[in-house]
Amino acid sequence: MHSFRPTTLSSVLLLPLIFGLIVGCDSGGSGMEEDEALRQVSYDLAAQNNEGAIPDGVDGTVTFRELGESQTLVLLELDEGATGTDVSHPAHIHNGAAGSGGGIEIYLSPIDGTGGGGTSARVVDRSFDELVDFNGYVNIHESAANLGNVVAQGNIGANADGQSDEGFNVVDNPRSRTYSLSATPNSGNVAPNGTPGQVTFNEVTSGMTIVTWKLNVDGPTGANVSHPAHIHNNSASEGGNIAIYLSPVDGTDSAARSSKLVDRSYDDLTSFDGYVNVHQSAANLGNIVAQGDIGQNAGGGDDGGGGGY
Repeated sequence: MHSFRPTTLSSVLLLPLIFGLIVGCDSGGSGMEEDEALRQVSYDLAAQNNEGAIPDGVDGTVTFRELGESQTLVLLELDEGATGTDVSHPAHIHNGAAGSGGGIEIYLSPIDGTGGGGTSARVVDRSFDELVDFNGYVNIHESAANLGNVVAQGNIGANADGQSDEGFNVVDNPRSRTYSLSATPNSGNVAPNGTPGQVTFNEVTSGMTIVTWKLNVDGPTGANVSHPAHIHNNSASEGGNIAIYLSPVDGTDSAARSSKLVDRSYDDLTSFDGYVNVHQSAANLGNIVAQGDIGQNAGGGDDGGGGGY
């Protein structure tokens, strides 16, 4: 790996435009040739001492992966994986340099403290060049209820040197499929009537898929928690254990969506014997707010076909 400035970014093979079909993103072509090399940059996030549940903080990394002319995939990864807490850790890109106290500019996908490897992903409607020139920094917080406790922080863009590396070999004519999630009444104090949504699988490489899910609400859910989601084994009527951790949705995020880069092929997931649960919070997993069968249990879903993301 080697450091770079935005004016001397090396071209590396990465993703084309994603999410013509992912909820919350605009459709259209990437404006790039299929074999054109895209770019990637990573920045270090340093552990921050705080008075919360993770007092020593945790080191991590934020990576920007170019998707096309106007979108970028932002991935977060904690060095030690899941934090072992019963909360989800919200994350944002803030204005200004670290320590300046700048306001939130871009919501990222929270990291589930209970499992899932300490990673999340988010497609943002900003070009790669805009982000690597951006005057900002990333904060990862203890929880939505305790945003004042920052567990990891790092400068990005115009404020930091990044590390470039080789990215993905994307498939030709990537496929996309969407499944509905039904509102599930529960005994919780957040969305007791449940909230409907959908989950979308987007093919990236021969062995990797981006899974994006969204709640159908007009704005944020209004909760001071993040809502975890998982792919479970078996059908929803049968019930089963967690097979794949997805990224939670931040209850204060007006887009009410989240993504996870999953190390499984598109064919594996669209034929999977499973279902998705969306929960009230990491501390209240028994209260399910949305649920839906996927893969072989869902009758095919809404197939977006090939030709784009």
